Amino acid sequence: YGLKRNKLSLSQILSQIGFQHRKDYVTTLGKPVASRYADGLFPQYKRAQDGSVYNLTAKKELILHFVDCLIGAIELYEQRMEWLTSESRQIFGVIQEQCIVIVLDFGTAAPTEFDLCRDALSMVLVEQVVQISRFNLIRAAQDLTKWQQKCTPVSERAVKSAVRWLWRLERMTAVSHSSSAEALLEAMADEAVEAVYYFAVGDVPVNTKQLLLEKISDVSCPVNMVSFNAREDETIIFLKELSHLASGRFHAFAEKNNCRDATGPALKYEEDGKGLIALNSGKVKGRRPLAAGVCEDVFLIWKELEEAKSTVTQVQEILSESDQSASQDGIIYVSFIRNTATIVLMINIFLSGCRRMA
Repeated sequence: YGLKRNKLSLSQILSQIGFQHRKDYVTTLGKPVASRYADGLFPQYKRAQDGSVYNLTAKKELILHFVDCLIGAIELYEQRMEWLTSESRQIFGVIQEQCIVIVLDFGTAAPTEFDLCRDALSMVLVEQVVQISRFNLIRAAQDLTKWQQKCTPVSERAVKSAVRWLWRLERMTAVSHSSSAEALLEAMADEAVEAVYYFAVGDVPVNTKQLLLEKISDVSCPVNMVSFNAREDETIIFLKELSHLASGRFHAFAEKNNCRDATGPALKYEEDGKGLIALNSGKVKGRRPLAAGVCEDVFLIWKELEEAKSTVTQVQEILSESDQSASQDGIIYVSFIRNTATIVLMINIFLSGCRRMA
């Protein structure tokens, strides 16, 4: 859906509605000289970026068509931006693979934060996991806990089961500095897995960081890092670097402490056959931490959106100048006829002189 793929960049549009007014270097004059054959025959447009001039030959209808296409692209990019930064995607990023394992590392989360994590993960299951093919959940702990032994086909029943399993987990459980690495390695042991998602709550202890670097760097299965409510910038920076070493992607989310104003469960079961749905997705509110930098997906969409807005403004200017030039078409035509008559007269005089000399 990019501008260049759809031939909607400014340079591509200009090449479809006209042609560039050329310059060439004249040795005797020692400078570039522009052609003059099109002077007065075509309306012209000068690009602000590089000063290049285009002779416009397209009809108004074609230019209007490009304006409509650009407006449509802008609306699409704005919708995509809203989609990328809302609901479970704001918390977890976008799941791109069809077979995944989510490793849950709750660390030493307090009771309210533990519930908040489960709300967030329930949203991820209901909104995103339900749309892929296979999945599994593993909790990092001294006694590693799995939802299923292997990745399971996605179904409404499976997602409901995973949500129930998630909410039956005990907050406090014995952990060791090797629990996270062991859980990730166990997740990658399933040969069907395309990617692992490491959901890390809070900060990562120093000895755990070192072990993760040793065990997870340069693995064959991509490991995507999701930082949730990290207190220290160093944790975010570490997980971001680790995601690159593990050929994965990185996402971070920090809850707004003053936004715990929603009450009730984040999910409910519909009695009319609709199944499990998100009931209170506004319960988990926050933003991307500053230390995480700009989200690449969001930045690319924003960049394309800004280019589309700039391009449609310039094409609308071209349309306006084209309308002004159209009112002068009669003058241009008369000027062209007069110039042609003058040339014909000069040729006749020249031929007459040649006959006399003969």
